[in-house]
Amino acid sequence: MEENKTINFKTSEEIINYIKNSSFNSPDMIYKKITIQNEIIYLIYNESVSDEDIISNFVIRSLKNSLSEKLIENIDYNIETLDQKKDEKKQTLKEKIDLKIKDLKNDNKKEIKKVIENLEDIISIGKVKQIDLSKEDIFYYIFSGFSCLIYDTLIYALNTKADLNRAISEPTTEKNIKGPKDAFNENYSKNIGLIRKRLKTEKLVLEESKIGRRSKTKVGLMYIQDIARPRLVKYIKDKLKKIDIDAILDSNYIMEILEDSNKTDFPTMISTERPDLTSNLLLQGRIAIIVENSPFVLVMPAFITDFINNIEDYYQKDINVSVTKFIRYIAFFITIFTPAIYVALTTFDQESIPTELLLSFATQREGVPFPAYFEAFLMIISFEILREGDFRIPNIGGSTLSIVGALILGDAAVNAGIVSPIMIIVIAITTISGLMFNDLNMSNALRTWRFILLIFASIAGLVGVAIGLVLLIIKLASTTSATKPYTYPIAPLNFDSLSKYLFKRENISKDYKRQKILTDNLTKYTKVKE
Repeated sequence: MEENKTINFKTSEEIINYIKNSSFNSPDMIYKKITIQNEIIYLIYNESVSDEDIISNFVIRSLKNSLSEKLIENIDYNIETLDQKKDEKKQTLKEKIDLKIKDLKNDNKKEIKKVIENLEDIISIGKVKQIDLSKEDIFYYIFSGFSCLIYDTLIYALNTKADLNRAISEPTTEKNIKGPKDAFNENYSKNIGLIRKRLKTEKLVLEESKIGRRSKTKVGLMYIQDIARPRLVKYIKDKLKKIDIDAILDSNYIMEILEDSNKTDFPTMISTERPDLTSNLLLQGRIAIIVENSPFVLVMPAFITDFINNIEDYYQKDINVSVTKFIRYIAFFITIFTPAIYVALTTFDQESIPTELLLSFATQREGVPFPAYFEAFLMIISFEILREGDFRIPNIGGSTLSIVGALILGDAAVNAGIVSPIMIIVIAITTISGLMFNDLNMSNALRTWRFILLIFASIAGLVGVAIGLVLLIIKLASTTSATKPYTYPIAPLNFDSLSKYLFKRENISKDYKRQKILTDNLTKYTKVKE
């Protein structure tokens, strides 16, 4: 963070000049003079981030009306006093008038200061804060949408922010069939509100800090005081305090810095735009990080099972969720291992395939000039190009172009004899299985390991696949999230959590225990004896 500057201004004009010089006379900086009874009050704001209607209708009009009334009363009072008092000393009439005008000016200044100090009672807008230039950065308030009222050396910041945010909408990256449809957006206060409206408890703590030398981005830490472990809260707070960077433009900046295992491909923090998921995770003892100007809230610690399970599991019957979870785990292994196993079987370990199936593979590969591993690489890269293109193309034509592109490319490649039909099937089911995971970092990690296992398979067959699997297990087992093991509840093994989060969803009426790895407050509610 920037060091506090030693600033000692004696007049409002000096403050104005300081602001103008520091902002290089920026054209969107507005300087207004409010003159009342020869006294000048300055109002400074940035028109790009401030609402000029609020400034005109509420700030300037209210201030003028209030000051005019006060100063007229003060002038009337002083004129009456001037007529009534008889000075015993022998002074000329001019001296008396000059002295009284000086007193009048001093009284006016006192009245103006008194009015400004009570701005919150006069102006019907939100936050009003007095600024100390030696301790606080006036530009943080100006470029946050505040208007700064300056009189003598008094500076007050008035909340006149323009609404530059989009409305609350449905999640775009985490589509849901059942459950709440609202999603976080770029408005920091609204994001906190979406959580607070779900968890109406005084134990929900919010701690704020500003990070970024130039961006001064507001970052909020949220946790439930009697559930989250103090040691875990302190660990994350200490990490946030150590961040020294030019700017935080999105929550992913925080994610990259806070992650324990930066070298791992797998995400170790949950990045979500769903308030219901965030609230659910807070109730488990986790900690949420809300970043200004980002629609994604970070939650940690995270386990690999969190990226396979889904918050929508809580909105369906628990019996049906068990089947859905089983399908997800199958998809997890299919998307990583299928191309590698196919290449290993058709290239090195053909004796492991039944004769009829082997003959079918051989017939389909007849005339294909490339080895199986080259086919696999070619098709995987082609599908990944289509996927990346789908992300970049506007929604209107993205999906259509991807589907048409995949069909045309696949059909043309088979007809041209470049790849075999079975390879198209293998890559298609591999890609479709990867779509089960909506977290982009998880999808990219699965893609990376798909390539790694394919390389091992093309070198050593099934032995290479086994070596790749061992390396994957080692990688996952050595990964941590906020000092917690990433592979929990598989390693360290916890049977209760394993059955609850890995294989099935506990019935809500029977789910009265929290995970011990996250909190010491294990009991959600007292179990009723049947």
